[in-house]
Amino acid sequence: MKKKKRIIIIVCVALLVILVALGLIIALGNKTANSQPERIYLPDGTTQKALVDTLRAHRIIGEGLEYKIFNIQCSIFNSKIHAGSYVVEPRMKTLTLLRRLRNGQQSPIRLTISKFRTPQQLNEFLNRKLMHNDFYIPLDSFYLIRPNTYEFYWTVTPETFLQRMKKEYDRQGIDKETIILASIVEEETNNNAEKPLIASVYLNRLKRGIPLQADPTVKYSVGDFSLQRILNRHLTVESPFNTYLHTGLPPAPICLPSNASVDAVLNAPETNYIYFCASDKMDGTHRFATTLAEHSRNAAAFHQALNARGIK
Repeated sequence: MKKKKRIIIIVCVALLVILVALGLIIALGNKTANSQPERIYLPDGTTQKALVDTLRAHRIIGEGLEYKIFNIQCSIFNSKIHAGSYVVEPRMKTLTLLRRLRNGQQSPIRLTISKFRTPQQLNEFLNRKLMHNDFYIPLDSFYLIRPNTYEFYWTVTPETFLQRMKKEYDRQGIDKETIILASIVEEETNNNAEKPLIASVYLNRLKRGIPLQADPTVKYSVGDFSLQRILNRHLTVESPFNTYLHTGLPPAPICLPSNASVDAVLNAPETNYIYFCASDKMDGTHRFATTLAEHSRNAAAFHQALNARGIK
């Protein structure tokens, strides 16, 4: 009988130790299994099961006892999972992770906005990179967007995103017309060294009331940015962006210009150039001219080079 009581006492003590140990683990928290930082994305409406599945897929929590303990911790300590993107550090305390999820303490993502030609292209990019899929940057706000790398929360709303972009635009103090002209310069060449001269040509044309006759605006109007040769039928496409048909600047940028193109417009040298065309060397440089006769000779040489290469 005494032996039986002793066994019962031993079993009870063992169970008590196990329960206390388990309680301490649950209360104090175990650690994640990842050895490298892991970023997770939790959309609106993420359930506890979806959270656990995501963490298991990233090998942040293991199987067996770790899995069971984490589920218990979720049930006890995590009343709500806030949508967002979170970075889980290596061997992070699971209770710390749960507190971050409960409080919505997100880790910002780096979003690089580069050269987009249309608001539609930018909207598609934002819808892929951020949680919300209803981004709509209208044409009349396109000039506000400046190419750069920004930090945003993954859950940023379209309204907050556009407000941030407007602040960035206002901070730089660049007017809309400069952005529009810089977008044309951007599309004319990748040669940064020549951009100020190209900008000077367009500024001279604007001052004299001469149509810009910028080929990139024709490509934009046609909707084909791969055109290698602008033909007469392209020049007659009706569009407010077609600077062969309409004098002055287009109503909005034809792309998001780089800082080099913006600087080229802001710091364009004073020249007498009214014309330019691509060099017949086909090396990415241009030939500039002050008279139509000189320009015609340059253009003829360029078209002869196109013909020689079979570019139609």
